[in-house]
Amino acid sequence: MEDQRVVDIFQTYREVNQAFFQLLTRAASKHKLTALQLVVLRVLHEYPEIRVSELAEKLNLGNSTTSGIVDRMVKAGIVERERTVADRRAMTLTLTDRGMELWRETDATRMNMMRPLLSMSEHDHRELNRLQHEVLRILKLSKEEA
Repeated sequence: MEDQRVVDIFQTYREVNQAFFQLLTRAASKHKLTALQLVVLRVLHEYPEIRVSELAEKLNLGNSTTSGIVDRMVKAGIVERERTVADRRAMTLTLTDRGMELWRETDATRMNMMRPLLSMSEHDHRELNRLQHEVLRILKLSKEEA
């Protein structure tokens, strides 16, 4: 019976994650992007002048996979690579003006598509937030003990 509780929790998170990813994919495709490119836009918006290795870490992807995504975005004129002043061998990534505009457009699309979540009551929102933090706390504790 306890095993089923674990399976139920995992399955629910998996289904929610899939629903969010599908929504993200739809929002991105409206702007001729992939969901991953949309996430890259968000990260570069939040962390201007980030290195590829740092971006890869934030995306939970390998450096070569991340470099491939960045290469396509550079070619599309959305992202630019710049050498750092401190270390001329190192490259940082920034959004171009076109990339910044694309971020604003895609973010607005994504938020409009997620607006139905606001039908959840404030109480339910607070409780969901509390429960998610509790799940994270338990999983992090379990990870540290492993």
